[in-house]
Amino acid sequence: MPHVGMFDGLCHREEGYGAALKQRARKVYGTTIGFSGRGEMIPNPDTYCEIDPDVVDQWGIPVLRFHFKWTDYELRQAQDMQQTFRAIVEAAGGEYRTKTRIDGPYPFGIQAGGKIIHEVGTARMGADPKTSVLNGYCQAHDVKNLFVTDGAPLVTNPDKNPTLTIMALSWRASEYLLAEAQKGNL
Repeated sequence: MPHVGMFDGLCHREEGYGAALKQRARKVYGTTIGFSGRGEMIPNPDTYCEIDPDVVDQWGIPVLRFHFKWTDYELRQAQDMQQTFRAIVEAAGGEYRTKTRIDGPYPFGIQAGGKIIHEVGTARMGADPKTSVLNGYCQAHDVKNLFVTDGAPLVTNPDKNPTLTIMALSWRASEYLLAEAQKGNL
């Protein structure tokens, strides 16, 4: 079935315009497939956020500054995905037309950090304050009345949308927060 942008891609691959382009579009209509791969990014010391020492928002509050870098782990996953996609297309008798670079900022078709928007782990949870910001209830180790209930506490997200996990952790954190508040611990 046609989708938004389908014929834009055709116009980049095919020469011509007018009737010739329309004829080519009719000929290739329904003959293409697309793949999108997803993999897991493992924590690395080159990917983190910090308070920007120079930039503030419109209220004068310092903003976050992000540092991001893919590692060989993620790049090898992207390479394997491209090889697998090619094998599937060719085994089905198709022509693999994707052109992926092996150099540059986004080798093997990997997207820029933040593009897929399922990134997690900015304020990881864990038992050890030396290696994590939050405890198992999404409560900051250093600030007892601070709870972070979004994707930041997750230490990993190998596949799919993390929304249901975020909701479950938020519920758990809320119950804990209420119990601690009732005890007078917050």
